[in-house]
Amino acid sequence: MSERVRDDRPLDDLLHDLASEQEETTALREEILRRATSILDAVIDESFAGTGFPREELFRAGYLGLLNAVHNFDLAHGKAFREYAENLIKGEIRQHVRERVQTTTIPGWMRDLNRQIEVAETRLLQEKGELPTLGELAEEVNITEDGIAEIFKAREALSYVSLDAVQRRNDPLPQIDYARIRGLRPTPLPIEVRIRIASALEKLGALQQSLCHSLFHREDA
Repeated sequence: MSERVRDDRPLDDLLHDLASEQEETTALREEILRRATSILDAVIDESFAGTGFPREELFRAGYLGLLNAVHNFDLAHGKAFREYAENLIKGEIRQHVRERVQTTTIPGWMRDLNRQIEVAETRLLQEKGELPTLGELAEEVNITEDGIAEIFKAREALSYVSLDAVQRRNDPLPQIDYARIRGLRPTPLPIEVRIRIASALEKLGALQQSLCHSLFHREDA
């Protein structure tokens, strides 16, 4: 249907027509986006006013989430459009802020060790019916208690970056001593050796990322 979308219709009616394909979808989506920017403004005012970032920057980041919500509303799994859009908008803005302010670089292999500890904790909890001690975790993953303590520092840095500019001044900035992450028992390929190998591979990966970036970097940027 080529007739222009009527501006006076409720947003819910536009979404219904978009879902049922009763009208030309491009025009509908443009009108829904225009209407739904008020949701984006409200999310910024309610949840991100204290981030310390310019409103225009937050709006650009959140707009990606709004675009996602409009173009993929069929993935909302029964949620109301506003709730679905708010979740995606908040996710994009959080990711943008955390990428911009993250001051601690955690190697990828550390994330893998964190996941290994999570799996071990779950397994021990299921077997024993209670949360494991640090020593029990150390036995399970074959890493010294001192090593696990260093991994926990990385967990703290990975899991929390304040979205509030004032609070962010007190965010944890742990100094991680990677040399303390050592095996508890001898193995054919000790954790220390695996860390050195993984670190070397990640340096090569950084070079690959740089090359990929240059491929997609606009010449007129």
